[in-house]
Amino acid sequence: MKTELEKKAYFKSLRDRWNLAKQKLAAGDIKLIEAIISTHGLNVSNNGFMFVKMQLDDQKLSGLPYLDAKTYRGWLENGFRVIKGEKSTLDGITWITCNKKTDPEKSFMIPKGYHLFHRSQVAAL
Repeated sequence: MKTELEKKAYFKSLRDRWNLAKQKLAAGDIKLIEAIISTHGLNVSNNGFMFVKMQLDDQKLSGLPYLDAKTYRGWLENGFRVIKGEKSTLDGITWITCNKKTDPEKSFMIPKGYHLFHRSQVAAL
């Protein structure tokens, strides 16, 4: 079980990385990303797309986020399986709404990370 200090550090790390992705979005990038998202029918935000794209670039992996990098279940649903022993080196973030225990009327968003696998880590079923 993580301590409160570890949880705060984890959430701060996710928020910092998210904000970096937001900063890297340029006006031209937004139009291109929106075109890719709409063309492929992806259910992801521009910032979420850039968040994963930065990781792909850093690791020198080719492809597009959420097309060439999916969750374990995402690959299974598309007829692939993650090769035994492969570890996720990519991650994504989703934002979850939480209500305060003391005041249920007030809510806030927290980031939740999830793991992605690159197409080089999977094989057809």
